[in-house]
Amino acid sequence: MRGETVARLAGAGAVDDLRFARSRAGALAARGAGDALIRHDLVGRGVDPEAIEMALEELEPEVERARQIVTKLGVGRRTARRLARKGFSEDVIESLCEEAVAEDAPPVVR
Repeated sequence: MRGETVARLAGAGAVDDLRFARSRAGALAARGAGDALIRHDLVGRGVDPEAIEMALEELEPEVERARQIVTKLGVGRRTARRLARKGFSEDVIESLCEEAVAEDAPPVVR
């Protein structure tokens, strides 16, 4: 019964995974979320994986969104941790906060 109702609503255009994914992804990105957090949120809401990927592709690139946060907060360990909590990829965090992350690394003992 539930499936039939959803199918009828989708057929009428009232339920549109892509439209929802675009809207939700844009809202989360505007609040400083990285791609992993956005993807996790949308998967948890039952959005079609293809719609999720399309919505992510339409956002400003993740590295640019992260760069805005780094510009606002400065380069440092706290910023790197914040980016990680917000679902930004390790590659993006390392590329923008490399020096701060390197300072935190324990010395190599040989």
